[in-house]
Amino acid sequence: MTQIKQTLLLNSSAILLHSCDSLFVTHQLQSQNIRPYFPFLESIFEELLQRLKEEPYIIFEGIETKHNFLPGYYDYVFSFVSSGGKKLVQWQIMDETAAYNEKKIQQQSSHEKSAFSGRDSSNLSR
Repeated sequence: MTQIKQTLLLNSSAILLHSCDSLFVTHQLQSQNIRPYFPFLESIFEELLQRLKEEPYIIFEGIETKHNFLPGYYDYVFSFVSSGGKKLVQWQIMDETAAYNEKKIQQQSSHEKSAFSGRDSSNLSR
């Protein structure tokens, strides 16, 4: 399965400088602080900047979003990149919705089998 990935470049104030727009369109967000539009980003951004000074990249897996423009499950990878002599935050958003939905179905099936194993199925309908 082909993975869809979008890459965004932000400055240290979370101003959107560039996006490839492969998952969602960002033209209305260009040159704006995007933290208010992404609660997860807003909650971690300051700490993220500090951690990226010591780590080459930071990964957050299985982030569920409920945005109209981006529903599903995504893996986020953050790193610093240099552009024009400036250090920018590169945010890669990888669409893993199908994989996480499949995993959820498998886990639910496994839990149901465990919960009902050894029980007399005729007692379940009472």
